[in-house]
Amino acid sequence: MSDPAIQEIANKNDVLPATILISYHVNRGVVVLPKSISENRIVSNRQVIPLSREDMDVLNGLAAQGKAKRINTPLFGWDLGFDDWYKQ
Repeated sequence: MSDPAIQEIANKNDVLPATILISYHVNRGVVVLPKSISENRIVSNRQVIPLSREDMDVLNGLAAQGKAKRINTPLFGWDLGFDDWYKQ
């Protein structure tokens, strides 16, 4: 969420970076299951905004730059073939 491109898109749309990341996947037609224990974050995680084609292109490009990360903590016992954020 701290990537400058994500920050810029969030500022442009006046939303949190988490909203951009959740919205990105929803705009792609992917089911998103955000997790939080904070009531404020649970509420904010429900916000999804439409993203412009330009914003989608920027976000799609992050993976091509090797910036895509899958975070799954704790491990749930199956290897899905993605690198985890942390070392095992």
